[in-house]
Amino acid sequence: MDENQVVSDLKKRNNAAYELLYTFYYPAIERFVKSNSGTAADAQDVFQETILVLLDKVPKKDFVLTSSIKTYIIAVGSNIWLKRLREAKRVAALKPEVELEDMTLAEWEQKEAQREQRNMLERTFSKISRHCVIFLTRTFLSGATREKLMEAMGYKNTHTFDNQKYKCLEQARKNIEV
Repeated sequence: MDENQVVSDLKKRNNAAYELLYTFYYPAIERFVKSNSGTAADAQDVFQETILVLLDKVPKKDFVLTSSIKTYIIAVGSNIWLKRLREAKRVAALKPEVELEDMTLAEWEQKEAQREQRNMLERTFSKISRHCVIFLTRTFLSGATREKLMEAMGYKNTHTFDNQKYKCLEQARKNIEV
């Protein structure tokens, strides 16, 4: 697939270009969404939103594709899905999980420790780059093999992948609040 031709066709709003993107890149978005608490219907919504972002961005004169189309689509799609997950957690946090009288002291202490740990992680993630949040989340929470992660994220070799992992971990370590 010639990426320059695809971008040119996208600028012309050629439907065949969008169908090509769906054929080649929807499965990666679906895998990401499903491996992060989503459904096939969620993946379809995310992919449609991703295409809408492309519809908006590609025709602009200042649009420059600095990565592969696959990397761009996966980054946009994963950002959309992670934003939805964050918003869902905020709504869920407003609902009481368990009534206090139904818990023992040990259960309450365990839940409180988990909540503090989650809050610390959220504060740390709010201080590092969006790219690193996505990279670390996918690397440590997806359950996929290293090779599959590298392929899904568009990394060609292990050295580049490991280097990015190190940089993101260092960024997180520098911003950890305890």
